[in-house]
Amino acid sequence: MATKKTTTKTTVKKAAPKKAASTISGPDRNEMRKWEIESALSTLKRADEIRKDAKMMGDVKKLAQEQMSVLKNFSK
Repeated sequence: MATKKTTTKTTVKKAAPKKAASTISGPDRNEMRKWEIESALSTLKRADEIRKDAKMMGDVKKLAQEQMSVLKNFSK
């Protein structure tokens, strides 16, 4: 007697990568978020101060131009 062989296909779903923030929970997570917000606000305030300082902005632009020149040499 001949037997019929059957095959079945199974689909394997890949697990979604876990975010690092998901390991922090509760009050620690809230405290970290609060710190990030305070840090972002501080950064924005400092950026505004720098933008208003004409001499500083001139120096920043000069340094940016120098660094762009260096990067152009690497891309050749």
